[in-house]
Amino acid sequence: MDFDKGLDRKGTSCAKWDFLEEYFGRDDVLPMWVADSDWKTCEPVIEALKERVKHGAFGYSKPCEKHHRAVVDWVERRYGWKIDPEWIVYTNSITSSLSVAVRTFADMGDSVVIQPPVYFPFFSLIKNSGCQVLKNQLKYDGGRYRMDFEDLQQKFSPDDEERDRTSMMILCNPHNPVGRVWSKEELNRVAELALENDVMVVSDEIFSDYIYKDDHTPFSSISKEIAEDSMTLITPAKSFNIAGLKMAIAIIPNPNHRKRFEDAKELLVKQPNILALTALKAAYEHGDTWIDSQLEYLDENKRFALDFIENNIPKVSAVEPEGTFLLWIDFNELDLDPDKLNELILDEAKVALIEGKKFGSGGEGFMRLNFACPRDTLNEGLQRIKNAVEDVYR
Repeated sequence: MDFDKGLDRKGTSCAKWDFLEEYFGRDDVLPMWVADSDWKTCEPVIEALKERVKHGAFGYSKPCEKHHRAVVDWVERRYGWKIDPEWIVYTNSITSSLSVAVRTFADMGDSVVIQPPVYFPFFSLIKNSGCQVLKNQLKYDGGRYRMDFEDLQQKFSPDDEERDRTSMMILCNPHNPVGRVWSKEELNRVAELALENDVMVVSDEIFSDYIYKDDHTPFSSISKEIAEDSMTLITPAKSFNIAGLKMAIAIIPNPNHRKRFEDAKELLVKQPNILALTALKAAYEHGDTWIDSQLEYLDENKRFALDFIENNIPKVSAVEPEGTFLLWIDFNELDLDPDKLNELILDEAKVALIEGKKFGSGGEGFMRLNFACPRDTLNEGLQRIKNAVEDVYR
């Protein structure tokens, strides 16, 4: 596929392109915010959907053995993890799965650990579930983020009388927005601390197919012990640009945890619809070549963006992502408060990005840019940012 060609998504009820006025108060900006891609999904998915639509009946449906097999084979082929089909639970999104998990495995008032700056719905879904957000702040050295394990141990500790029990951690791997792909050593340390303190880890691995170096390690694959007290969430939604079809997969090895999760989700979250299941099966059975080509193009986009910023926009830098198609751009040297920075990017550059402050503490002075777009679009967005910064600081 020629990813340079892209796709005109206007007029398709596309959140990224058609609702700019609603989200940003103006529609004359270049959208590089929503985390989906600006090209068609792979042909096997399109053809499978066409064939299913031709059938004409869209009554009640549910996943079956062929869907389980597609998931099992994909996970083993792409991540080197052998899972049992019985471990699989289907839902309609990772975010809703996280909400169910918090409501299932954390008691009202319990603390749930997250690692900001992090995907902002984590904050609200924890609070809306009656639990407390507990921040294990990531450490930033000006080029790369790392976990603060000493702080994490303290946050997990049941001996802290100043707060309610810490019963859960939501891990983001690869991390959105900072782009870290946590190493096996880092994941092992998280697992050790979680097991020592009886903390359930739920790992959001929505970007697991976007890895530029090494391999992706699913959290629940770390050891048999951690598999018994964790769950891992994956989906083809991002990977194949089919998020609008709504599907996700919870992998839960522990049968008791799985039963509790399934019982809870029946009241809140339904399984994917028939078109989502059709797309999932086609993607996981026939999408390897396409996903590899997409990843190669995104790797080139990533390098283009990093080089452009380094060579053309003084006082601005970007964190090189090890995974995802998201660029975490550091504007702090411009010494602007968050509102002024947003005005610079939105009103002067006329580019729609997501403000770093939305991702919680540590996000101030940053912006998140989505580079899953044709290179011409990426270049246009970066040129606009360059010109806006130059106009203010020339």
